[in-house]
Amino acid sequence: MGNQAIVSVFGLVYGFQISNTSYGIEGAALVLNISCMVTNFSGLLTGPILKRYSPRVVTAIGVLLTASGLILSSFASSLWHFFLTFSVFAGLGLGLIMPASFMAVNSYFDTRKGQAVGLAMAGTGLGQTFMPQIVTSLQEAFDYNGTVLIMGAISLHGLIGALMFEPVERHLKTVVDGDDVDDLKHSTEVVIVEKKSEEIALLQSQKHNASEVKRYSGNVENTQCSDVTNNNNIEMDMKNTPTRGGEISPLKRISSALDLHLLGDATFVHIIIGLSVVYTSSIAFSMLFPFHLRQIGFATAETASCMSALSAADITARFTIPKLARRVRIGYRTTFLFGALVLACCRAVLAMQTSFPATVAASALCGYVRAATVINQNLTVSEYCENNKGSHLASALGLNMVSKGIFVLTLGQFFAWARAPTGSYVSCILIQSAFLLAVALSWGGEMVVLRRRRAKSSLPAPSTAAAS
Repeated sequence: MGNQAIVSVFGLVYGFQISNTSYGIEGAALVLNISCMVTNFSGLLTGPILKRYSPRVVTAIGVLLTASGLILSSFASSLWHFFLTFSVFAGLGLGLIMPASFMAVNSYFDTRKGQAVGLAMAGTGLGQTFMPQIVTSLQEAFDYNGTVLIMGAISLHGLIGALMFEPVERHLKTVVDGDDVDDLKHSTEVVIVEKKSEEIALLQSQKHNASEVKRYSGNVENTQCSDVTNNNNIEMDMKNTPTRGGEISPLKRISSALDLHLLGDATFVHIIIGLSVVYTSSIAFSMLFPFHLRQIGFATAETASCMSALSAADITARFTIPKLARRVRIGYRTTFLFGALVLACCRAVLAMQTSFPATVAASALCGYVRAATVINQNLTVSEYCENNKGSHLASALGLNMVSKGIFVLTLGQFFAWARAPTGSYVSCILIQSAFLLAVALSWGGEMVVLRRRRAKSSLPAPSTAAAS
């Protein structure tokens, strides 16, 4: 609530502050885009860090960095000050908080994971709902410096949330062989966890030693992305890696640590490109939306109300969309696809509104649909990991973040420059909608092709008589 909502109010706080200088709206967009780039390029670090440290530690470090960036940015007076404080410090902090929070929730749930992530992200939505109102009130009572200092103090409260990320290992139950269940069922609660086929074979070969107790964390779908499996696979990759003089080359070590082999899968690359385009569009829309409302004549209070309506609908959707998707039995990627398609249409409608009631209604509709893309960002990557043995969730999330950083710095800046020829923010929003539509069509085409290929491969071979 206190940290991940910062980006949603960037336009209200930093955007107007920077745009009033000689740098203009392009300078404000560059500060935000570099911040998002740093946030996402930190994915090169978060993958290995999350394998070594718990989400609690990583989140606490991220909170301290984010709060430090906000507090220091209150004294910024030139563009490079904003780059160093907000873009680097706060950007890096958010880059640690986001994947660590997702990993904390993901480690606790095997089923209804989408609903769990939606409930967890409702906190972010609450922050996005109330933060515009809080910022507006702070700006009326204090100047820019006081507002940002108080935002930094609010950010520090994230340390309380980080302390609540208890490691899931503290709550795991002991897994024993079947012969020992009768002896322990009266003294402790025993949970038998599904094991991977290799682990089952190992236990069967050691069945004579019924007293041997082992611990497992996860089921057959999630253990492939667990930290233990990641470390084991890395060790196996290193053992199978050709070396010179008995030593593994630094490049091979980096490749194994980051699981760069994922980039060899065209489906994974297509997924992260689509996620990056939609993410970049959302970031650009969040920054340009208050400027668009000001351009059509809305006051500060009306602008904040539209932003709050968007965020409130977003929160409602985070409670309801996972349940709807589960009821109709569609996957995370399919839900994301439909969300991107409908969001493109809703934003185009929003850009055409000029009256306050219609704009509020259109903002709420965009917020509700946007939640489908926000919730399923990381869940789409997680679904890929579950469907592809050998993939690693922490590294896959990190590579996805790097991809988003590249697109934010390139495509995000293009969205800011798109206003220059017409001077209207409507054209920027329509261009963003076109990119969302392109992602939906591209993903839909790939899914249709893959489904047809699977259907053909599952058909029985024709008999000789039938062929003749």
